Amino acid sequence: MTDDVTFEFRSAWCRLTMGSGPQRQTFHATGLNDAFGDLAQAVASLARPRPVVELQSVLWGDEPGGVFLDFASPVADHLALVVHAVAIRTWITAPDWTPERGEVLLRQVAPRHELASAFLRGFETVSAATKPGGIIPGWPHPFPDTAVTELRRALG
Repeated sequence: MTDDVTFEFRSAWCRLTMGSGPQRQTFHATGLNDAFGDLAQAVASLARPRPVVELQSVLWGDEPGGVFLDFASPVADHLALVVHAVAIRTWITAPDWTPERGEVLLRQVAPRHELASAFLRGFETVSAATKPGGIIPGWPHPFPDTAVTELRRALG
């Protein structure tokens, strides 16, 4: 299970670490896109049960490489997370790049509340260190307050 989700920001990079024990993995994202904000919005949108399967994908882009964080709600009370490597490692400079998934790096299905709460704890830790105006030290994008508030309400 994803017991712990942490974020570390430094020099326009974000390091996302998920999991526990030997399953713990770290993925890096460049600040060229707001992957952190996209992730907050994706988790918030899936935090409430839906009657149909819903999918969300976030490009957590590294240089080179990166991963896709692919979320699905296979049943009302669970969320699935699959982390795929980006198939074309030079995506950032490829003019004809398409979002092709490579190998599966992490796979998890957990109760919806449990998985969404793990991400919420990570977002709240960042929120506590955020400066006035939503400034996240070491990250060029503002804190996704609206998405995190939405997530908090959904888990309420």
